[in-house]
Amino acid sequence: MKLKALSITLLFVFTSFYTQAQSDYSVSSIPEGLTKRANAVIRLSEVDIQIGSTSRMTVTERRVVTVLNEKGSNALKAYIHYDPNVRIKKLEAVVLNASGKEIKKLRKNDFLDESAISGGTLYSDSRIKHLEYTPSEYPYTIDFICVADMINTAFLPSWRPLDRYMTSTEKSTYNLEHPEELKHRIKEKNFEGYDIISKKTDNSLYYEINNVNARKREELSPAYYETEPMLFVGLNNFHLEGVDGTASDWESFGKWQYDKLLTDRDVLPQETVSKVSQLVEGIDDPIKKAKKIYEYVQDNTRYISVQLGIGGWMPIDAQEVDKVKYGDCKGLTNYTKALLKSQGIDAYYSVVWAGSNKRSMESDFASMQGNHVILNIPNGEDDIWLECTSQVLPFGFLGDFTDDRDVLVITPEGGKIKHTRAYLDDENKMVTKASYTLKEDGAIEGEVKIITEGIQYDDRYTGLSRYSEDEREEFYKRYWGNINNVKISDLQLLNNKEAVQFYESVKVKASSYAISTQDGDILLQVNPFNVNNGVPSRYRNRKQLFEVSRGYLDEDEYKVTLPASYMVELLPNPIRIQNKFGTYEVEIQRLEDNKLLYKRKLAVKKGRYPSEDYNAYRNFRREVAKGDNLKLVLTPKKE
Repeated sequence: MKLKALSITLLFVFTSFYTQAQSDYSVSSIPEGLTKRANAVIRLSEVDIQIGSTSRMTVTERRVVTVLNEKGSNALKAYIHYDPNVRIKKLEAVVLNASGKEIKKLRKNDFLDESAISGGTLYSDSRIKHLEYTPSEYPYTIDFICVADMINTAFLPSWRPLDRYMTSTEKSTYNLEHPEELKHRIKEKNFEGYDIISKKTDNSLYYEINNVNARKREELSPAYYETEPMLFVGLNNFHLEGVDGTASDWESFGKWQYDKLLTDRDVLPQETVSKVSQLVEGIDDPIKKAKKIYEYVQDNTRYISVQLGIGGWMPIDAQEVDKVKYGDCKGLTNYTKALLKSQGIDAYYSVVWAGSNKRSMESDFASMQGNHVILNIPNGEDDIWLECTSQVLPFGFLGDFTDDRDVLVITPEGGKIKHTRAYLDDENKMVTKASYTLKEDGAIEGEVKIITEGIQYDDRYTGLSRYSEDEREEFYKRYWGNINNVKISDLQLLNNKEAVQFYESVKVKASSYAISTQDGDILLQVNPFNVNNGVPSRYRNRKQLFEVSRGYLDEDEYKVTLPASYMVELLPNPIRIQNKFGTYEVEIQRLEDNKLLYKRKLAVKKGRYPSEDYNAYRNFRREVAKGDNLKLVLTPKKE
């Protein structure tokens, strides 16, 4: 009886999919409070998933969004991704004015149809149909509906009822039904504190949330998906591009991927094996062998994306990559793995969520996750990770694209969750040494040398190595934006891949850097080359926790030559601040009558902190900004 009652309820709920125009979607009907701080209001978001078998699924999505201003357009999400295995049965949208009256109706052919893959892709069958609408006035409402049949059930739509900052949700529902012989798994994440209605049976799920006000993003908050409610759903038996799969945990899921997607794809031509054997001849250390092979891949291949059918998940054969000398992340990783295997070195294909915002695999919920592939070489407690799409990164260096996150390592025995290399605090180091001369007219001239390591190496090298001469000059002008009229010359860059250090040497000069006063004094900001003015925004009542996602260490030492006709009567006392967020030290020493030594250290710690600590952190950054802008008073020497 309970199952029958639930079915009747769900039937009633989802009749709204096919009666788009019957509800009142005027702006005046939005419940009180939902427009406060909101750029858009999700009036209704319904996702209905009907699974007929492991290879037959129909997904119906209806999304009604009222856009209150120009910034709210991103909340529309009126699109569908598709490929030859997705058949779009219905795709429509209705545009309503502020009164809720229909002003335009769009059919399937009115949606723009484009490739879903950006440049750098050799070939792909992934496409997207999306609505492109330019409003004549705000607010307006889009009532969007899409119905699609799919054969792939490896990916089940998740439920993210709260879209983004500055967006309210009036109503969001999620419904899933499947035959009793199929089994589903779920993970409810960040549900605490929300009034979420749920109804669950062995072969159905229903979730609903209502009237959640928009939240304004507070600076340094974690990524939205880390704190807001999400529902993950997966089938124990599923289908992917003609391949059936079975998985209930990461071990079995990884075993399926290894057996069905990777096995027998690492065969190499004997000629290549012989060439690589000669390359590493005389090298006994397996890690040094691996480094030599990695450099061989970098020198002989290039990255081009391939997204076609099962190729979106299965790597190209190693011998094909060997032949054409290109591949995507999957193909190049598998090729490197095959080369290492030919020399008796174990290495494992590893799936990761890549991006500068660190995102881990859901370690307690096995499903098709990730958007990139890297290579894992077991090495005791210090595994080596390889980014096989890069032609320039040092061996074993990941950078901020894949560092410090949980990934799925696929072995012949099954899947394992491992954590990639984390570059912590003082490992992300920048040392700046300079000598400069101040002239009586306020101009400065000198030489600056910078050495970076860790993520700071990644940040500066990956940019500067790609820039043209003009772009490099613009980079330094932005970096030293506190110096007016700055000019650079004799720029020298060196990438030390062995030490994983990036060296910069540049000559600098600028007119009117120091300020002359009416009394004839000169005000000199003694730190021209590493000024940190970043002070987080002030909040009267901070609500969200905050995060410093990566720590770092800056050390600076400048030798300053003052005009011979001026003197500094009084040097400031040293600054020393140390707390849970980091350390800040500044000291100025007198070397000779007109020579000074400026020393600075800023160490910021990685961490996640409660909202109550925010003001203390903000005060720490204010003291850093104040210290970095410290000025000396130079007075003319008396005759």
